[in-house]
Amino acid sequence: MSTTGRETEKDPSKVELYRSRIYKAEGFSEVWEIVKDTVKDYLGKHRVGMMLFLDDLPLQLGAYHPLGTNNVVLNRALVQIAEVATKSKQLVNAFIYSLLVHEYLHALGYVSEAEVRPLVYEVSRACFDEDHIVTKLAEKSPWVLLRGVPLNQIEAPKRVMEIVKDIESKQQYIA
Repeated sequence: MSTTGRETEKDPSKVELYRSRIYKAEGFSEVWEIVKDTVKDYLGKHRVGMMLFLDDLPLQLGAYHPLGTNNVVLNRALVQIAEVATKSKQLVNAFIYSLLVHEYLHALGYVSEAEVRPLVYEVSRACFDEDHIVTKLAEKSPWVLLRGVPLNQIEAPKRVMEIVKDIESKQQYIA
């Protein structure tokens, strides 16, 4: 049984749609939309008004959500290292998805790491199926993508934090 109490129901057409979207995603905003859509499909929950920031964090930290805020901060330097290490937009998209879905679940109120980690896997498996890289990263850890990269020997320069514009392109306003 799943952590959420939901049985995993795979819809082949949705699996293919999400696989296609993550494969074709151009930039953080498109990956963010996939994060929100997969979580809404699987859990029936969503949150609007989120903001995504890019910052150069310690390389052992992929991203974080400050509790009580609508912010997610993604490690820009780590994403750039993943881009160089993999040379694959699709692998980088899967990496970013894994980090962002984890933090989005925190933003939805799932505070415990013991609860969030398996939930990331459940969402990934339901929406991308067992054999997709997104699910494999959720099962093992996004860090497996960087296995062999000596992160402890890399000194990433600290730049100014930046906001990713238009991640909430489908804003819903109450009139």
